[in-house]
Amino acid sequence: MNRTILHWSYLNFRDVPMDLFLYEDLEEVYLKENFISVIPQWLLSITTLKFIHLAGNNLSELPTDIYMLENLEFLDVSNNELKELPPTLGLLLRLQQLNVSGNQLTQLPLEMSSLRNLEQLNISKNRFRRLPIQLSECVRLNELNVSDNETLLHIPERIANLPMLQSLAADRCALIYLPAALSKFMNHVRIFHNTSINYLPMIYEKFYQNFYDNRQRFTPISVSSKGLFWVRELETRKRLLLPVGTRQVFEVPSKENRISLYDDCLHAIQTLNRQVPVYENTALHRLLPEPYMSAQINNGAIARCTTSQCSRCLYTSYYFMVVKRFGSSSKQLFTCNFCTNRCANLWLASNSRRYYQLPWRVSEDDDEDVDNAVKH
Repeated sequence: MNRTILHWSYLNFRDVPMDLFLYEDLEEVYLKENFISVIPQWLLSITTLKFIHLAGNNLSELPTDIYMLENLEFLDVSNNELKELPPTLGLLLRLQQLNVSGNQLTQLPLEMSSLRNLEQLNISKNRFRRLPIQLSECVRLNELNVSDNETLLHIPERIANLPMLQSLAADRCALIYLPAALSKFMNHVRIFHNTSINYLPMIYEKFYQNFYDNRQRFTPISVSSKGLFWVRELETRKRLLLPVGTRQVFEVPSKENRISLYDDCLHAIQTLNRQVPVYENTALHRLLPEPYMSAQINNGAIARCTTSQCSRCLYTSYYFMVVKRFGSSSKQLFTCNFCTNRCANLWLASNSRRYYQLPWRVSEDDDEDVDNAVKH
């Protein structure tokens, strides 16, 4: 039979029908909302397949030979019973859309870094606690959904700053702070329903609406504060967790040229090797005198300069401000990061009628946290 698309959803199939073999040049198959528990080996020999929709079945695993579907561009196995994904998934080099939401996954295979054509990834409603930094190698990714992973603490800045990323959804996670480095092409963000977040980097201001102030009650961060960098905002006494990797912040106004040579070196290293990711360059890491340097190279930039004309990457030290909107009923705090005092003054000159600065100080590890006494 000469037919390229089959719609066999909602038919109570318990197995993939072998009748698929009767269709020459089959490219798309819809088998969603059945009772299929296994993807048969013979299905993998239909290499013309570009589109497979198996959402809402009973799959507990994907076959390790899934790489045989060499022309596959779309795979939806959402709302199944998957607990892990095979590393061979990274061999589907033509894959553009992957939906594994609504499963029981706790990690992604590192081999997914090879999916250079991947454009849409939905891993929402799983059990992720962290995302692999290797996902930042999916350079064509333009839509990422990680919402409803209730133990996900952090989105690596390398991922949030992917060059083509336009849509990011991370609602109802356990994020302890929001990445302060975002793709310049970002035009859709759903990330404000994370109850441990008590401030927003200014880069999110254009996506924020006042009705978000009515989201569910603030939940204090339940992570050890040791080794993290905190500041205390002195108007409401809120304690703000700054991006991991922050080592020093400077007030505005302040002396110029306080950013260290170390930060300049980190910036140079990030552009040193375009072929092999710097976090995979073992020779480079062996040369480093301190272990924390490897972590900072792996993490990449932790923020971008808030001045839009600049947007320089920031690593461990930066000029810092906490601001609020003039004449707004919103209690939302925004933060700004700058590479120089000059950039900070330029931003202030352009925004002095919209925002005013709040005083802050660095908060030590043993600084008593009064967040519980302050209503968000």
